[in-house]
Amino acid sequence: MNGCGLIFAILLAVSTAMASDLDSLLDRLREDYSSNVPPEESLKIVEDLHSDGTWSGPKYHEKGHTPIEHLKKTRTLAESYAYACAGPTANSECLKIKESAIRSLLFWFNREEYFVNDNWWMNEVGVPRELAPIALLLWDELPDSLRTKIIRCFPELPSRNGVNRTWISELVVIRGILERRDSLIYDGLKNIESTMLVTSREGHQKDHSFFMHGNLLYNGGYGKMALSIGAKWASFCRGTVYAFNQETLDAMSALALHGNRWMMWKGMVDPMVLGREISRKDDNKNAGGYVYIIRNLESVDSSRAEDYSLWKKEIKGENFLSGCHYFERGELMVCRSDDYYISLKMSSRKTVGSESINRENRKGFWLGAGVLSVYRHPDDFKDIYPLWDWSMLPGITCYDKSEQKEKRVTNESRFVGGLSEENIGVATMIVDRSGIYARKTWVFINGTVVALGADISSRIDSPIRTTLDQRLLSTDFSLESVPAVGDSLESLMVLHNGIGYRSLDGQTFKVKVENREGNWSEIGTTKFVEHGKIFSLWIDHGILPQKAKYAYLMEVGTKTGHLTSGHKERILVLQNDPVGQIIYDAANHIVCGTMFRAASFKFNQQAFFFDVPCVFIFREDGGFLKDLLKKDLVFEK
Repeated sequence: MNGCGLIFAILLAVSTAMASDLDSLLDRLREDYSSNVPPEESLKIVEDLHSDGTWSGPKYHEKGHTPIEHLKKTRTLAESYAYACAGPTANSECLKIKESAIRSLLFWFNREEYFVNDNWWMNEVGVPRELAPIALLLWDELPDSLRTKIIRCFPELPSRNGVNRTWISELVVIRGILERRDSLIYDGLKNIESTMLVTSREGHQKDHSFFMHGNLLYNGGYGKMALSIGAKWASFCRGTVYAFNQETLDAMSALALHGNRWMMWKGMVDPMVLGREISRKDDNKNAGGYVYIIRNLESVDSSRAEDYSLWKKEIKGENFLSGCHYFERGELMVCRSDDYYISLKMSSRKTVGSESINRENRKGFWLGAGVLSVYRHPDDFKDIYPLWDWSMLPGITCYDKSEQKEKRVTNESRFVGGLSEENIGVATMIVDRSGIYARKTWVFINGTVVALGADISSRIDSPIRTTLDQRLLSTDFSLESVPAVGDSLESLMVLHNGIGYRSLDGQTFKVKVENREGNWSEIGTTKFVEHGKIFSLWIDHGILPQKAKYAYLMEVGTKTGHLTSGHKERILVLQNDPVGQIIYDAANHIVCGTMFRAASFKFNQQAFFFDVPCVFIFREDGGFLKDLLKKDLVFEK
């Protein structure tokens, strides 16, 4: 064989192999899109189809609205046809399903110029994402005229950032598969891979937080979607010429295992990492949706099989992750064990505290202002959000305001930071927003939370308060007397739901129990009414406070006797002022806290000077401090 013949043979072999791999990709994609929709279910949809190709339910004439329900019904027909009718066994029922799907598509494309949505996402992503399974499952049955119209709905080039780029890149791949254009497949897959890698823009951050819409922590919403798409295509492409490289697989696994896995507990996804999706009933708050992601990750990442196996057990209600972990980019502290899950959601000027878009999360004004969520059971806050007083989010210091009119709100201060080691965490922030100023530090030690506030000042002519907790009422409630519904009492110590609350500075807590009713439509777009009894606990700072402070302790797993016994002297507040907030834990021999500026403090005649603001942890041994662990908090102007 001469040289030209050899080159031709090699090119032919490569072309044949690529065609075979493309067919494998197509088969895997079709299998993923297929679902066990029996023909009888689709025939009910067929019977409801009008002669013009429309159904009764979708809103076809609403300006700025896309009747996406139309394509969802068409997709059900396509899934049913692929499941029961493919091949030579097609019967009259199958022909009805196929003809109805084609009729509905003809109507859509004859009217598509009227279905342009006010939201770019629906036009560029939502519609093509619904068309993709329809096209892939029915492609061989569609007339050429429809194929041409479908193809032009899919982009030829990736665009945008974060998960938006992931979505659009996936659509580029699908167009490449439909047209059998390898250049589009490679380009789309390369860009899906790129969105799994660490970036300083929207997307996967170096601490395995996930940002969208600016620097807004979104692991449980957009981050989950990015992982889902990335893991899916990594699995589809395994063993082919399109396979993901190892760097991408490592980055994707890190986002999953060291990011998202930490932010869920016993089947519950932390609502503080859902962004505006906290206002959707049940949406993404259950970790069950991660089973699909884990299955795809397992197929391409056997080296972490044990971690994935444990994660699946956690989704079913177990726990194998313990300790404290601070996400520096995401400004989130998580401390967890088999007995509790605690998170602290902060935000600085560098991040977004809360967003309200598309009428969702309309009361989330104070999200990101130091929301402290303490769980003893995965369902502790289930469906509470329409019942919440959103100006009394657990942990925050604020006044009676909750409506968020701006798209995005955040803190004016850059001073937010944290430090974690094993079961100890220290987090701090200066709240400076909307007329409120406060210096706050939280210390987490083995299920105990110590919260310090100082320099609390307000320019707002309204009562200022620090909320310790606001949750569904539990029968596990201990106080001098239980308040009647609608009434409030005062106390220095409260036990509720196995959590003990103790004042460390002699300030009394206010306690209230209320029957509440709320509709999800008040905070989002879902229409569903919730009812429940709400337990609220807070400290009043009065109107226009200047230099107010607080110090309290929360202990998870407290029994009634613990609240009043020898635990009283365990935690000592060594300093709580504008210079520093420092505590001593006598039981664990730890001194830790925050220095807000260069300054010194003394402990048992030992003097320590810090030359920059920092959070720190000291070990105490025989009355002396040693083994300093410190994180400097020096921020750019």
